[in-house]
Formats: sequence, structure tokens, C-alpha cells
Amino acid sequence: MMRKLLYGFLFAAVAASAQVSGPIVTNASVMAVSPTLEDIGRLGQTNLFQTDGGYVERNHYRPKVVVPPSGLSAVPLAPAPLVSVAADTPYNQTANFQPLGVTISTNFEALGVGTPGYSVTGAPPDTTMGVSPTQIVQWVNSHIAVYDKAGTPLLAAPGFIAGNVIWSALPAGSLCRSFNRGDPLVQYDRIAGRWILSQFAFNGTFAQNAQCFAVSTTSSALGSYNLYEFSFGGVLPDYGKLGVWPDAYYMSYNMFTTGSTFSDGRACAYDRTAMLAGGPATSVCFESPDDFSFLPADFDGTNLPPAGSPNYYISWNYYNVFAPYTMQLRKFVANFATPANSSFTDGFGGGNLSFVGFNMDAATKAACNDGATNLTCVPQLGTTQRLDTLADRQMYRLVYRNFGTHEALLFTQSVDTNETSVLQAQLRWWEIRNPGANPPVVFQNSTYKPDATFRWMSSAAFDRLGNIGIGFSASSSTMNPAIRIAGRRRTDPVNLLRTEQLVQAGAGSQGLSLNRWGDYSTMQVDPQDDCKLWYTTQYIGANGTFNWRTKIAGFKFPNCVP
Repeated sequence: MMRKLLYGFLFAAVAASAQVSGPIVTNASVMAVSPTLEDIGRLGQTNLFQTDGGYVERNHYRPKVVVPPSGLSAVPLAPAPLVSVAADTPYNQTANFQPLGVTISTNFEALGVGTPGYSVTGAPPDTTMGVSPTQIVQWVNSHIAVYDKAGTPLLAAPGFIAGNVIWSALPAGSLCRSFNRGDPLVQYDRIAGRWILSQFAFNGTFAQNAQCFAVSTTSSALGSYNLYEFSFGGVLPDYGKLGVWPDAYYMSYNMFTTGSTFSDGRACAYDRTAMLAGGPATSVCFESPDDFSFLPADFDGTNLPPAGSPNYYISWNYYNVFAPYTMQLRKFVANFATPANSSFTDGFGGGNLSFVGFNMDAATKAACNDGATNLTCVPQLGTTQRLDTLADRQMYRLVYRNFGTHEALLFTQSVDTNETSVLQAQLRWWEIRNPGANPPVVFQNSTYKPDATFRWMSSAAFDRLGNIGIGFSASSSTMNPAIRIAGRRRTDPVNLLRTEQLVQAGAGSQGLSLNRWGDYSTMQVDPQDDCKLWYTTQYIGANGTFNWRTKIAGFKFPNCVP
């Protein structure tokens, strides 16, 4: 992983016409309606369509390339963004503020080692979760479970099913039916009261690749689903991330040819109205070979975005320049009636792939001292094996909430603000207000580093009052990787998190030759009261490899009452 050298030029926007074609429009290649998940579980199809034995660890990275001075003329520089937010110096929180003051009212063991009948076949677990007023759906890599709010499994024994069994009603030979590959996503569409399940699928040579979608026909996760398979031909849609919006289901992918060579970052919109109805559905996508890991906004709360609001995407130009970097905000307007009229722009007159730029300070680098060699630097007790931070991207989710008085985006990442050669992974969190304004406002931008512990693999959410909860993994050379939460009340001083609180102490460290950890985690807010926050991620119960466990924990700030 080498850096691309641009010698004093800031690769500040990606709007060059040579890189931009019109939107890519695709129709679902196959579709069907599933049996109910309850029936699938009752029929004992838990061993059907298991993960391929050789597919145990994913390492789909975009390589960094050094461009020597003689090659500068070949580097496609684009104009600066039309709208820029002034340079912002983040707050460095080097001491704890005051107790978090929440009660973890629910904390139960979920899928992983220790689940009766469950066998870990791959890593990382890609732990994700959706929450409805009555149910929790957790998906780890290749298996899915449904729980009530107390943690009781609702599927027939053993309480989980292989992910691709959901797509068993598709025609024989379809990728989504035939392959259980993971990279899962679960969301509860609170606007419609429906569940969305998604994972990727590909054959053994990566010559055929697809993204699979299942949209529930009722508010129960145990019911039937409208099934869709969208083909990507010979390019793998890796590390997909999903955001629910009133007009579409928005996705992002990192695309890899032959499963290993980075092709482009891609932003896609899927016709939500059609998929809720079970009708033929279309996707509209934009691609950029210079961007990696777009992250779409995901709607929380009860106040819808203002009518006609675009979906917001965040990314940064980590792969294109040295620090200081630019955080990039783009706006996706999907038009399924006339797809050519769709756009992915700054929203202020720039062409497709133009963006609103948030200038970052030179001291903010990706974790592990900016990944000078790689992004694997998290120490653990009792082993020399270091863990991967995935610090080249912003972490799931990009939360959107309309508070009535203002709109806000919330997201996290792993950074290293040390000025020395000492490696670190520190929790950075952002709140951007009024993202559609000219300019938007960086309301909070802070690094939580009260001690030398490494903190990474985070996810955050607001409750309905504006309190913030953030879950993450924490580790050091003197402790096993643990699960912790931190947060703040809306009345606290800006940029401060309250003292972190333990969810689960690690009882083991991950062994040699396996550096991937988590891949992502998920914080969701409960639509039942719009107050309780739910978090899921991995930990390890004993030293070893491919022996991860997961927890689902729920907590609430005392000032948030129904």
C-alpha cells in the first residue's frame, strides 16, 4: 500500500469529464417471492447453500501507487470544489469528561462461537443488525438470526439460517440462490415498516457477480420477501453499504475486477417503490475510479427529509494525496422514470462526481500513522498479531436525522493524530449540520483519545433528542479486544464524549495470520421509542482464530423518555 504522490497539488475534486459517463442503468436480472422465513426455518434448511470452504477471509483493498515526479503529467487533476468549508481543526479529547450514565438494559450473546449448532466458517464476521419496534435481525457473514427484544431466537431450532436460503425461490442457477458469500446488510425501513436484506454473490472465478436484495412483504422479519438479483457482470460489488431514503434504497460498493483488482467506487440507487410492491425494479449507478468507499446517508427518526432532498454520500480522498485530506459530500438524485436525469453532484451546479469539500487539518491521518505500510496496527494482549483498522474509509452508518430545527449527518472513522512515529488508532466522530446548505456546517469534529488504548471499528447513532451513542472495539498490548460504548447528551459541551463504558470484556486475542477484525459494526436506534440505542459487534472468548463471538446490547440515555 503505497501513497500516490502529487507534489504540492491537491486532488480536490473528481469532476473530469473523461472519467464521467452517464448513469449506469440496470434492471433486476431475476426476481421472485420467497416463502416465509418462519417456514424456511421450520423446514430445517439451515445447512442448505453453505459458505464455500475455501472462502474464509476477505482482503479487498485498493492499492496505493507512487507516482514519480516524471509521471505528474499523467495524473488527472480536477478543479477545486465549487463549495468549500473552511479548514477545520478537530478537537482532541485527551481526558474523560464525566460518566456516560447509561444503563445497558439488554446484553445478550448472538451468533458466533457458543451459539448451539453454529460453526464459524469465515472471518471477519461483518456483524450487522436491523431493529424494528418488535424484532432484531442480526446477520454475521453467512448466517442470519431473528430475535425478540429480550434476545430470544424466533426462528426454529437452531435459531438461524444460511443467508442465501432466503433467495431459494429464485430460479436454479441464479447467483443469489447458489452462493452464500456474506458481506451482509440488514435495515428496517421505518417509513414503510419493511425489512431489507442484502448480500453479494459470485461464482468461483468472479466471472459472474451480483447483489442480492430481499424486501419484506410485511413488517415481520419472519414473513415472505420480494427477491431481486442485480447483475454486475465480471466486477465484484464488494463492501456494500445501505441507506434507506424516501425515494430509493441507496448503496455504495468498492468494485473489483476478477475479485481482486480495484476498478472503481460506485454509488447506486434502487427503486424502493417498485421493490416494496414486488414489481420489476431498476438501479441507477455512478462510478468513479478515483474514489473508494462512498457511504450513503441512512434515515433515522420520524421527521422525513424535506421534500425532494437528495441522498447524501460521504467519502475522503485518502488514496489520492498526502494529508491534509478533504472530506467530500455528494448528493445523489435518482430519477427512475428518466434515469439519464439522475445526478451525483455537489448540488450547486457542478457536474457528476463534483462535491462539497470539507478541508481537514494536516495532523489528521488514517490510523496506523496514515497507513505508511498498511492499516494493521492494533495490538492485543499475549500475541504479536496486529489487527486491521480499516482506517481508509468512514465507518457504517452515515446517519441522517431531521430534528426539525436542523438536519444532521453523523459518522465515525479511525484516525491517528500523533505527530510521532508511535502508531495509534483513535476514534474520530463528525456531526455535519444542514448538509444541503451552502455551505453546510461542521458542528462537531472530535477525536476521542483519553489514553493510549486503540479504538476502532466504530458505529454511531442519534436518539430522538440528539444524544449520541458510539460503539467500538478497544484493545492494547495489555488487554484483549473488548466492546465499549461512549456518547454524549445533547446539552453537553460540543465535541466532548462522556467516559466510555464496557459492554463486553474480551477473554481472548485473535491469533497469528488473521488480521481482519469485524469489517464493520452497527449502531441502530429503536423505532419503538426512538430512544433506545442497539449495538452489535464481535469479540473473542478465548485465544484463537476463526472463533469470534458477537454481542447485541441495548442502552438508553436517562433524559430520553417516550
